[in-house]
Parts: sequence; C-alpha cells; structure tokens
Amino acid sequence: MLSISNRPGNFENITARLFFCLCMLLAVLPQTAMGAGSLQDVIDNAPAGSTIELPAGRFYGPVTIRKPLILKGMGSLSVIDGNGSGTVITVLSSDVTVKDIAIRNSGKQRHSLDAAIFVGGAERVRVEGCSIANTLFGIILSRSDSCAIRENNISSYREDVVDNRGDAVRLWLSDANIIERNRITGSRDLSLMRSDHNVIESNKITDSRYGVYLQMCEDTSVIGNEIVSNYVGILSSGSKDTKITGNSIVKTRLATGVGIVIRRGGRHEIFHNTIMRHAQAFYIDTSPAERGMKRYIEYNRISLNNEAFHFHAIIKNNTIRNNNITDNLTDVVKNIRHTKSYDNDISLNYWDRYMGFDMDGDGIGDTPHNVLVYADKLWQFDHHLKFFYATPVLSIVDFIERLAPFSEPLLLMRDSSPRISPVDFKE
Repeated sequence: MLSISNRPGNFENITARLFFCLCMLLAVLPQTAMGAGSLQDVIDNAPAGSTIELPAGRFYGPVTIRKPLILKGMGSLSVIDGNGSGTVITVLSSDVTVKDIAIRNSGKQRHSLDAAIFVGGAERVRVEGCSIANTLFGIILSRSDSCAIRENNISSYREDVVDNRGDAVRLWLSDANIIERNRITGSRDLSLMRSDHNVIESNKITDSRYGVYLQMCEDTSVIGNEIVSNYVGILSSGSKDTKITGNSIVKTRLATGVGIVIRRGGRHEIFHNTIMRHAQAFYIDTSPAERGMKRYIEYNRISLNNEAFHFHAIIKNNTIRNNNITDNLTDVVKNIRHTKSYDNDISLNYWDRYMGFDMDGDGIGDTPHNVLVYADKLWQFDHHLKFFYATPVLSIVDFIERLAPFSEPLLLMRDSSPRISPVDFKE
C-alpha cells in the first residue's frame, strides 16, 4: 500500500485528511490500473514534510519533487521507471530524501543530462540506499549544497565505448556535499567541477573511466576509496587544497592508464595510499611559473607499475618522503630533456634500486640515491627510441656506459637520505 504520513506536529484539517485517504485508496488499485502520471499526482498532493512510502511494484516517471518530503521504497522491490525519456526524478526543493528505491530507464540525451536523479538549486537533499541502473547519468547535483549521496549502487547504460556513458555522480557548482559508501561500476566518472569543500569517502569504483575527476575544485577530500580497474584512478585538474588519503588505487584497464594525475593547481596532500599496477603511478604536469611547495606525496606504497613518477615537463615543488617505491619497471620519467629539477624535498624513501650501504646502522643510506638517465633511458626524450626499449642492444650500450661513461648521465631525482628498509606504515 502506498502511504503518506506526516511528521509529528504537522496537523491537517479533516477535509484534507479525507482527501489524502482518497489518494491512499486509489494507490492500492492494481499497478496496471495506475496511469503514467499517478505517482506525480501523489507527490503533488502530499503535504510538505510528509513521507511517501512506495510498496513493491513498478511506478512510472518522470516525476518532479518541488517540496520537502521523504520518498521511500522497499529497495529493489520498489521501482521507478523513466520509460526511456528524460530524467526519472527531478528534485527542485531543499530537505528532500529519496531512499531505498530502484531507479531505471532514463533517457539517453546527453545534451539534456538525462539522469536517474537530478537535484537543482537545493540544499540538504539525501539520496540513500538506491539502486540505479540503465540510466545515462546517475545522480547530478547542480548548484546544490550540503547534500548526501550514500550507499547507492550506480551503473550507466552499458556502452562498450566508456566515453559514451554518463557520470555516476556529477557535481557542478555544488559545495559541502558528502559522497560516501557507494558502489559504482560500469559508468563513466565520479566528477566534481567547480565544487568546493566536498568529501568523497569509502566508495568502491570499478570498470569506469575516471574513478574520481576533480576540475577547478577547492578543499576536496578523497578518503578511503577502493578504485579498481578504471582507465585513470584519480585526475585532479586545476584544483587546490586537495587531500587524497588512504585510498587503494589498483590496476588500470588501459596500457596507458594512470593511478593519479595532477595537472597544475595548488596544494595536494597524497598520504597513505596504495598505488599499484598502472602504466604510471603518478603523472604530474607542473607549471614552470608556479611558486611554493605544491605536492606532498608521503607514506604511499608505489609498486608494480611501469613508471612510478612521470613528470611532463619539470620536476619542481614536490615533497616526496617516506614512500615505499618497489618493483616498478622505471622509477622516474621526465618528458622534456633540458628542464632542471629544483625546489624539491625528496628524502627518506625506500627505493628497491638503491645500491648504497648503511655503515653506521641508522637505517639511512650513507650516500644519496640518484635516479640517473643512461643510454637505456634515452627513450624518455625521444619516443622513436621506444622501439628499442629493453632490447639486448640498448642494454649492452647502457652497461658499457655505466662501466665507463662516455657521456655525463642526466640526474632526474636525488633522494638525500634513502632508507635501507621499507617504511613501516603502522608506525
């Protein structure tokens, strides 16, 4: 039975009560007898602040909510079907909760952002425990603040070309929101654009394009997420005051996939993450004109990648400390040959390629760890030489040059005090 209940203290006159009893009576008719607009009618006639409880069955949208209320279902048994047209649920009021509902079959028009749920110009909206599938976009917040997206299962229409899918969650000019404990798979991105003071925590994101995409955002926290088998784990473009902490970013689906991409922007704190099985664990594109320390990369496990650190142009303004950097094919790569590396604090990392000794037993190597470019790494600067990468010929040239250098090797990075043993992250 579809029911409407009022919050305590919200009293209606007798006439209104009779009217709503009639609505409830109509709601118990067989589902096949309900018109396409019947759910919208119930929403329109419900008093502000009430709860609409959907029974098991299939209801049809699209519907629009223009007043504070709770729309609550019975999980997968209560389905709102958009009939393949437009957005299934549009929320244009603050203090709305959509909970425990299966939402299916939005439209497929990208220009109109067809979605399961669109929230526009509202505050304190909650979307919790919903199952979203066969929709273009999942949940969109536009100019909506202080909302929560929790414990939902979200996937897009199935498209072999991942760019043709919609975003599972999309924020535009929306601040102080929480996105937590969602399971996202087979979508495009979890994207935030020009949205500040948001928290993305404890989500599982798989088989998508960008696990998390931040564009021109401030004060974003990405905490404790499991980001597995996407094209890129986290991409931050032009963002600042970003905290990326305690995430597991594992295995990209492309041969060119990256764990974390940082393009320009301001301060980034990247602590206690596991970054494994990527073409590049980090891809960092730094502006030569930037000033001050920008990126703090500490206490991370960086392992089993083709490249641990890939710098596009210049190695500058980085603090890289107390990381375990092991089992990577190459530790440091830089695209442009003649740019210098400076204003970095690189120390106390464990490098499995370090060849020095610890004669005084303090756990720190007696000599710095220098990452040098010899002949076998010249492909970093001339991509035509990649054809010969790891071939016996180039390996022999590299061995001879290391034995009796006929040219000065290029210094890419220096760890002034490398660790002899791996960092114990429990300390």
